Amino acid sequence: MIDIHAHILSGVDDGARDRDVSLELLRLAAAGGTTDIIATPHLVEGANHLAWDVIKEKTDVLNGNAISAGIPIRVYTGAEIEINLDMLEMIKKEPGHYCLAESNYILLELPMESIPRCTDEFFYELQLRGLIPILAHPERCTNLQKHPEILLTWAQREILLQCNSGSFTGFFGPKAQVFAEILLKNNLVHFLGSDAHSVENRHTDLREAVAKMKTLASELYVEQIIAANPRAILENRVLNVDVPKEIILPTEKKKGVWENLFE
Repeated sequence: MIDIHAHILSGVDDGARDRDVSLELLRLAAAGGTTDIIATPHLVEGANHLAWDVIKEKTDVLNGNAISAGIPIRVYTGAEIEINLDMLEMIKKEPGHYCLAESNYILLELPMESIPRCTDEFFYELQLRGLIPILAHPERCTNLQKHPEILLTWAQREILLQCNSGSFTGFFGPKAQVFAEILLKNNLVHFLGSDAHSVENRHTDLREAVAKMKTLASELYVEQIIAANPRAILENRVLNVDVPKEIILPTEKKKGVWENLFE
């Protein structure tokens, strides 16, 4: 398995607080069958932006520590970038920086409660530069839960989608879980990420989520999500995915649970 979204670099954001936590997160990942993991520290508006050289240095150090500790996993550089125009300007100034595993893929996140007006422009500008946007955990965005047609339109414009393992296990609550399941059943999940922040809660062991996903979708599709698709990132290959023409909602939930969750 390949985890494309994890906050495992110590002392750079709200993820791993120190070297020991970073290593324990890697141990959990390896024990769960993860062979490769991408470090994706936050880059957000209004903060002192983490320098790309620092991310590279800390990733190299963590790989060395993992080897010394006998943990069979490889860590790659990356970032999770907040969608706003200031960040777009920064990306323009630093071509190639902050992408996943030194590829053309770039991980982006929306605010939980809103969709910035610049979002379509943000995606378009990145694509003009040959970058491939991946939207992190769309299942957790309140506006997308209420208006899944927006997400479908983005997917049809070749925006790829990454869901969190904790969404499938219920860690982020029933709304995110139901929406993640809907996306999975509609072939609108392209990658899985732990979005790990700590050993205690948002950790790196993907096994429970993957087991749940295999009860909802074919084993072949789930294997694509956790192995074949992210391998395209590591090899910097263009990933072609089939996107549905519409999102089919669970009819038995449209009146009842569905309305209660997304009203």
